[in-house]
Amino acid sequence: KLILLDSLLQENTNMINSKTFRALSKLKQVGEVQKRSIFGMFEGWFHAAFNKVDEERIREVGVDRAAAEWILRCGGGIKWQNSSKFLRDYNSLPAGNFRKLKITEIDGTDSAIMEESFSLLQDLELLSKITFYNNKYLTDDSMGFLCSYTKDRLKYLKLGKNGQITDKGVLYIRVLKELEYLHLDSLPGVQDPKNVLSELRSALPGCMIQYPPYTDEATPAA
Repeated sequence: KLILLDSLLQENTNMINSKTFRALSKLKQVGEVQKRSIFGMFEGWFHAAFNKVDEERIREVGVDRAAAEWILRCGGGIKWQNSSKFLRDYNSLPAGNFRKLKITEIDGTDSAIMEESFSLLQDLELLSKITFYNNKYLTDDSMGFLCSYTKDRLKYLKLGKNGQITDKGVLYIRVLKELEYLHLDSLPGVQDPKNVLSELRSALPGCMIQYPPYTDEATPAA
């Protein structure tokens, strides 16, 4: 009887320990989720602050310099006219000649760029190339603003690794009538990529379009 009692006590203890462990594990998981949620909230807040349009700064230094500060602040890069290299370090922005330097290319890869400052794009007179790859904040609306503000001069666009942009967002590209090269990939939000490709080719007959695996990368748009 004593042996049986010891066995029952051990079994109950194991059950209690197991339940306690599962409860603690759940609490830990909840805590991790809460920490990630809080971190994400603050991260989003900081990124939104970085993307705020500063009208006073635009008046002070001109739109190209203000746009360069915005893009570099968010982790992107820019090329000035007659430059062969991207400028990515905010602290390396030139101290003078604010209004003489003109942006020709933007690389927003892995950056925190948001649509809030896309209005600056409409006044970048020499802007012709944009890359947005792995930008978690860009949406269909972002694409609408982007295409509306650059439709008269953008010649190169690379867009990929974004799960928020759908067929609607990609089809805004049809208004970019000056576009000469378009690369799309890793856009899981696009439900009918073959139809999107067909519509883009129809709207942009002079543009080289690459959308692997739906196009042969060596084959220009028909």
